[in-house]
Amino acid sequence: MIRKHFAGFATSALALAVSAQAFAGTVSTDGADIVINTKSGLEVATTDKEFSFKLGGKIQWDATNFDGLQAASQKKPFDDTFNTRIRRGELSVEGVAYKDWGYGVRLSYDDADKTDVDRSFISYSGLGFATVTVGQFGVDYGLENTTSSSWITGMERPFMYDMLNGDEDVKFGVNVMHTGETYGLMAQVGHYDKIETDGNDELFGYTLRANWAPYLSGTDVVHLGANFHSSNPDDGSAKAKTRLGIRSDKDDSLTFASVSKADSDTEWVLESGAQFGAFRAQAEYFQRTISGETAGGASADADLSGYYGQVSYMFNGVRKYKPGVGKWDKPTEAGAVEIFARYESNTIDADAGAIPAQLNSNVAGIVAADVNDEFQADAFVVGVNYFPTAAVRMSLNYVDYQVDNINTIAQIGGKDVQDDGKAIMGRLQYVF
Repeated sequence: MIRKHFAGFATSALALAVSAQAFAGTVSTDGADIVINTKSGLEVATTDKEFSFKLGGKIQWDATNFDGLQAASQKKPFDDTFNTRIRRGELSVEGVAYKDWGYGVRLSYDDADKTDVDRSFISYSGLGFATVTVGQFGVDYGLENTTSSSWITGMERPFMYDMLNGDEDVKFGVNVMHTGETYGLMAQVGHYDKIETDGNDELFGYTLRANWAPYLSGTDVVHLGANFHSSNPDDGSAKAKTRLGIRSDKDDSLTFASVSKADSDTEWVLESGAQFGAFRAQAEYFQRTISGETAGGASADADLSGYYGQVSYMFNGVRKYKPGVGKWDKPTEAGAVEIFARYESNTIDADAGAIPAQLNSNVAGIVAADVNDEFQADAFVVGVNYFPTAAVRMSLNYVDYQVDNINTIAQIGGKDVQDDGKAIMGRLQYVF
């Protein structure tokens, strides 16, 4: 009988979707009344909230003009380069069955020319005090990472997240989350596609997050949060690398530290943010410690730390905030315009044995000036976002970056290696 009820609901939902397009026909159900919502994707739900089905998705199209260090592997190294790409293309189905059981599946295409199912999970909220999610999913980790890629402030998240592991999607995991009116607590164990060095079993990492809004009045909020992650590498490899906030067809990234046999890899992140009226400010700080050896047994430790600070102002609207999960959301009004500025700085202090001979795997010639010195990567980002409708976003960002401890005496293609650069990036986004 239960199976018949659910099958009937799914059939009715599909029939309603078809009839909504055809503007004809009659749909009936032997259960509760059904409500159709087409404001954001297609959502069909029963009035008693026992069952729901939502079809959604996202398209992000980017255009980027850049030069300098991140253009090292181009045909004309370090010169102006113009690339266009689909940054993200997603199609998802999610919903609720029997009120307490949630589900979701997402097909995703990214700029690595790869299409796969990157979300597939089942959740249960019937315990009352917490929601348990099992499967493949993204994790809430850090303020800007927990915020959806649709509604983050810049086109790309601060590049401190490139050098963290805790924000990675799990291949399989179990997540337990408890939320209150002004706070949230999360614990997770997850597999990240790594296997034991001397065995056949999968390796699992551990993640914790706590967020709290000590002040919350409408959309005015003060946000605090803390995160911890242990990768539990078991003598596996560990790397610290970044794209410096710039995506390109060559997909250049810089690897500042690479430990072939890591026995410990832990990190923590502190979050802070505030919004009063149209003004919003936030900052995050992280530390990551990798301890291990080279393949030859030499010490290969690496200490990473960094932060960013960001301010923004929105005209004709304010950002929504979700206190239970501790994240920003879309603007309250269509037609909103947001301007922002961000400064970020990251330091990588690694043993000589942990510094790769070539920092850029796409081209030879990007090397450390002094393997006994630390790297520092800084960037200044400014931008504007326009939200003409609830589904459409247009963004324009300018990035100016600098990396210390790059050997600029070396040459690639007859040109001196550069340790800085700039980029102008634009995006058109549609979310449904």
